[in-house]
Amino acid sequence: MLKEATFGVADYVVSALALCISLSIGLYYACSGGRQATTAEYHLGNRNLNFLPVMFSLMVTSQSSILILGVPAETYLYGFLATISGFGFWFAYWLCARIVIPIVHPIRITSVNEYFNLRYKNNRVRFLTTVLSFIFWFIYLGIVTYGVSTAIESILGVPVWLCVVIVSICSMIYTAVGGIKAVIWTDVIQYSIMLTSVLAILIKGSMKVGGGSEVIRINSEGKRLDFWNFSLDPTLRYTMWNVMIGNTAKLFYFPLSQSSVQRIGCMPTIKDAYKMFYIVAPLMGLTFFLAGSMGLVSYAYFVKVKCDPLASKFIKNPNQIIPILVTEIFHETPGMAGLFIAGLFCASLSTVSSGYAVISSMTLQDIIKMKWPNLSEKRSTIASKLTVLVISFLTTGMALLLANIKGTLLKLAQMVMTIPTGPYTGIFLYSIFCTSATSAGAILGGIVSLVFYLWMAIGNIVLSPPSVEKKLAPAPLDMCFLNSTLVSYNTTTAAPTSSPASLEGFNQIYGMSFQWFDFIAIIIVFVVGLITSKIVGAPKEEDVDARYVLCFTEQFFPYLPFRVKHLLSCRSTIPKRRKQIKTEERRDNEEMIVGTSVPEKEKGVKKIFREEKQ
Repeated sequence: MLKEATFGVADYVVSALALCISLSIGLYYACSGGRQATTAEYHLGNRNLNFLPVMFSLMVTSQSSILILGVPAETYLYGFLATISGFGFWFAYWLCARIVIPIVHPIRITSVNEYFNLRYKNNRVRFLTTVLSFIFWFIYLGIVTYGVSTAIESILGVPVWLCVVIVSICSMIYTAVGGIKAVIWTDVIQYSIMLTSVLAILIKGSMKVGGGSEVIRINSEGKRLDFWNFSLDPTLRYTMWNVMIGNTAKLFYFPLSQSSVQRIGCMPTIKDAYKMFYIVAPLMGLTFFLAGSMGLVSYAYFVKVKCDPLASKFIKNPNQIIPILVTEIFHETPGMAGLFIAGLFCASLSTVSSGYAVISSMTLQDIIKMKWPNLSEKRSTIASKLTVLVISFLTTGMALLLANIKGTLLKLAQMVMTIPTGPYTGIFLYSIFCTSATSAGAILGGIVSLVFYLWMAIGNIVLSPPSVEKKLAPAPLDMCFLNSTLVSYNTTTAAPTSSPASLEGFNQIYGMSFQWFDFIAIIIVFVVGLITSKIVGAPKEEDVDARYVLCFTEQFFPYLPFRVKHLLSCRSTIPKRRKQIKTEERRDNEEMIVGTSVPEKEKGVKKIFREEKQ
């Protein structure tokens, strides 16, 4: 029999304390240092923040209620292969460290979309990527805010709309007054609370079941651990192929997004930026693994008590599985349910506040300063703070809208949230690795890719092909509490789910797993972009500024013999030109350090010489 959720005084105290800590950090940074009076301090912490807090902030930005609720729910329903998809973060960050850092850190930009202005010498591509970035962040923040609200509703009975408002207001206050410093330091505290709550659930839940070995045995019998699926069927929700390839492509957006670029800009040296990415990658994979393990513990526990909360209709939303587990295993431990809510709140607050900071910096650089380029520092900072206020209202509305879409948070995030990310990632990679890229190719490729993604996502959501929704068998229902009566069933195990019907017509297309959407969208950008560039006239390689492009073989196969790399890169001159630029910049920095005075005339000659080289 499942127990009704209860929330005692200790639970309220723990939850309130977590919120107060977050708000106090924001107020502290509003009153300390430069008091967030300049845009450099407000958005980038004066480009001189400590490595560790920025690293944790980067990690927490992509870990929210989607991680705490969505990943366990997806693992509970579809098995541990859903958790392995989190290792896409690992691959994505390690690969993108060789892509985004050598481009972004040297040019010292505030908004990632400024890169496209520098790359194409016009604002057309920048406008498209700005729109795609705004769409992503509004949907993402809406999903995160909605996610924490479903958990609080299941435990406290508080209406979803009220929870959404509380999360939005708290994030808005400390982000608006404290800037990026407040966001980063609250992320560190919030990650600690979130990790503590996750570990508490894993340890206590495993003890209730009978230990870790018993959890593994039960999940193995329930086929939750059958993750060695190498099927080539593209309609299967999870296989090793779409998890490792498709999901890595899907997660490429995060290291290329504004939140990552903002934290790269906070690093004083490029070595710190590389170190941050290389350490964050495995930590993200580990955190995803812990979250998925909560789904395994949940299934093992409900098998032990012989009552599946979803199959018994005790809950209707799979995102409420973890909250129900918490109330079950901690009903005799005051404050632990409050710790879970605090961890969930912190996971969501960290993401929402980072999102507010991201949208604020993009609004300033990509909209306000393009319209008023000579805006003073004081007015720019005020505009950034007011932007946070407006954004909080918009994301609140988005969260309430997304509450009407069914499914786990992870599926909602990976399908709806990533609609703009596939085209954006494709445009970014196309611009960096293709010296023949043109603004027309980037725009047309991005639009065609976006139309494809919208078509596939809407078809998948509306038609919901049966093969995509195949779930594993639920836990037994022998001792479930239904309609206020105790129902005893003759069988001790639930019947397995029926096999899905064969796909016909357009369902054969819409039945494709959403894990592949981004991978295909990126390929579309490259194909359409290169064809368009060929038609309109691609620029010569020597006319392309080497600071804004990279050679693929040089970045990912640096230890190959020079002749092999030169041949594979089609005899590209980009690596040589980039090394020349780095040498000149290093020489300039050394002259500044030793105090060598360089005549203005000589500087001008050096600048002209450098431009002619490029």
